[in-house]
Amino acid sequence: MRALTLRTIGDLFRLGALLLAACRSCGHSARFHPGDMIAFLGAGRRLDALPLVCSRCGSRDVAVTADRDSLLKDRHRPAKPKDI
Repeated sequence: MRALTLRTIGDLFRLGALLLAACRSCGHSARFHPGDMIAFLGAGRRLDALPLVCSRCGSRDVAVTADRDSLLKDRHRPAKPKDI
């Protein structure tokens, strides 16, 4: 199984994951739907180049990743095979 590489907003959108932005200065975090960001910034915008500003403290030192909980929320294991 190969590792996923998430580089752009479009990558998150294709996976159905939310974008998690966390301020490194004050710890405030927020989740965004990548489709909303694509409308303004385009699907090819790199996650490390997003122009984000913390709404709590105004810092531009914001870490961006895929929200793991949203990534796993709709995933489920296949049902166990029934005995014949």
